[in-house]
Amino acid sequence: MTDLTPLMIGLKGPRPDKGAVALLRRTGAVSVLLLGRNIESPAQVRRLISELEQRLGRRLIFAIDHEGGWVLRFESGVRAFPGNAALGKTGDPSLAAKVGGQMGRDLGSLGIGLNLAPVLDVLGPAYNPGIHIRSFGQDPGLVSEMGRAFICGQQGHRVAACAKHFPGKGAARKDAHLTLPLIPASRLDMRRIHLSPFRSAIRAGTACVMSSHAVFPALDPSRKPATFSRKIITDLLRRRLGFTGVAISDDLCMGAVTESWTVPEAALEAFLAGHDLLIVAHAPEAMVETADMLRCAAADGRISAERWAESMRRIETLSRRFDPKPGPMPKAQDTLALDIARRAVEVRQGALLVPLDLRNKCLRALWPDFREVKDRFTFEGGPEAPFKRLKARLSRWPARIDFKLTPVASDKSLPAIEADIILFFCFEALRFPGQKRALAALQDSAPRKLAVCLLRNPWDIDLLKPEVTAVHAYGYRDCQIKAILEVLYK
Repeated sequence: MTDLTPLMIGLKGPRPDKGAVALLRRTGAVSVLLLGRNIESPAQVRRLISELEQRLGRRLIFAIDHEGGWVLRFESGVRAFPGNAALGKTGDPSLAAKVGGQMGRDLGSLGIGLNLAPVLDVLGPAYNPGIHIRSFGQDPGLVSEMGRAFICGQQGHRVAACAKHFPGKGAARKDAHLTLPLIPASRLDMRRIHLSPFRSAIRAGTACVMSSHAVFPALDPSRKPATFSRKIITDLLRRRLGFTGVAISDDLCMGAVTESWTVPEAALEAFLAGHDLLIVAHAPEAMVETADMLRCAAADGRISAERWAESMRRIETLSRRFDPKPGPMPKAQDTLALDIARRAVEVRQGALLVPLDLRNKCLRALWPDFREVKDRFTFEGGPEAPFKRLKARLSRWPARIDFKLTPVASDKSLPAIEADIILFFCFEALRFPGQKRALAALQDSAPRKLAVCLLRNPWDIDLLKPEVTAVHAYGYRDCQIKAILEVLYK
């Protein structure tokens, strides 16, 4: 056994400093997960990757969550595509293949060899706070087709795909980042609905599969989370579905895990369940303790030499097969993202008809204050840039327009709004108290003058009165805002 460990760890900042190199040497981690805190620009990421490997004297697998839509790490320099929900609304697998291909070219040019995408969770009928617009939709056939196309498109450009979150947490009602969900789906529904996209992904040759921090009683009556379930990872994923690639845990620092287990304990249990690569994205001390725990378990026989070698061989095969060649950022089809965004927009007409009649009208545009959630989400150009772009675009409209920021995470009250037309861009009222309170106030005072643009969560439509006009964007990337505005005024 070498000093290397089957860990994917997160680093503190954007520089390959002594601390980062020392942590990688101390843990023996074979992989690095790039997060927003590691990213300033594509050129900086390219240098970070190159210099870390040079200073460490060995190859690393660099991974990133680059799903498109909600989950994005680059504020600039790398193309931002609408996410899976918008792609699913187009119903066109060829678009998913093109997006996967472009993401593969972009990430590969930076030296990133593993993208932790696509999400293959099939949505249930109710609001899912941890997934919603990250999913292609509620139809397992559509999710399977779109996922397969994305995987083939991306892996055709030397960047590994990772199908997640096995065995499918689309029916979750809680966010695993915060607490442990229980999936009440029957064994039949798991087989027919939720496992179907993963079977398709495995047949398509997905390099990796990521498991879910969720309990699936129909698949493991002991109620062990999938992360720790040998029945789910070894018996189901490996033996029954025939997956031979790298099985990856979700981040072991998430609330679903840490509310009941320490990170080192969780890592050992996840490895014994059948995972090959274990993510510890935060807390350097936990990374060191986890590496020590795994080495001790391998030394004292809790992890057999054969089991350890098997996982390390899979990881080495992944590293050799997906070996990106850094270089200039490749050209892209400029209209691809906007084409997807345009095809995904939907309108529910209310009292206020769309497209809007703006002649001699006073319009009030209300935009979410993204500064309140800047540490939780990535916005193109930074948290203040989307509002500036909105004002520039609406300045060309033939109406008297006033602009106002609305609270998101804070629960501030919204002053009375007087206008002929009120345009409220809503950033998930079901999750954020500021957005929910603003929406309620607007509906109480002027529902027939109100158009609500649902940027992040289509389930917010359940909060709307029938007379309120609604525009679904299925995301909030800049191309999607542009598509919304094209529908609102022509």
